[in-house]
Amino acid sequence: MAPFSSVKSPGLVRVGVAARYLGLHPTTVRRWIDTDKIHAVQIGREARIPMTEIERLLGEQPTGRVVLYGRVSGHGQKADLERQVETLQAWAGKERAGREVMVISDIGSGLNPNRRGLQRVIDQAQKRRIVEVVVTYRDRLSRFGVEYLEALFLTCSVRLTVLHGEEEMTPEQELTQDLITLVASFSGRLYGRRSHQQREVVACVKTIVKS
Repeated sequence: MAPFSSVKSPGLVRVGVAARYLGLHPTTVRRWIDTDKIHAVQIGREARIPMTEIERLLGEQPTGRVVLYGRVSGHGQKADLERQVETLQAWAGKERAGREVMVISDIGSGLNPNRRGLQRVIDQAQKRRIVEVVVTYRDRLSRFGVEYLEALFLTCSVRLTVLHGEEEMTPEQELTQDLITLVASFSGRLYGRRSHQQREVVACVKTIVKS
């Protein structure tokens, strides 16, 4: 079989093929899938493994463009967005030195799936123009449903890298934040995201839930 580095397809491979690349028995690979040691994509009754997962296990970094993605909810948080981008660029300079990097950012609700920047990331992944998406925290990518985006990326052999774990919050704080995010999203659709009515609704909900 050709050396691993000469494999040209960036897509998904069957368990048996992955086992040969990794020098393992297929049963071991299936067990690793069951224990989440290997991320796989279910296609019908079969599990398929992205080549990026094999590269990760072999200690190889895939060559290709890396997207650094940042997001904040509102225009008043631009300073935070700049800090996110600076953190991502500093990490890329150290961990992905010499790689082509693309910075994509959004100002908008994490509940909005139609954010221009997010749609651009998805488009780049589907066109096989990138190999990795990097964010500071998972909720920068989306407030809910990150696992679905991660599954989509895997089918395109794109790795999702999260620099930090979940921000430490109590269950009450997390519920409060989610509720405010939901109200902000729906009131923004009803009144317009920059309207006086929308700001009043959000401020009212913040006062109620925090009291």
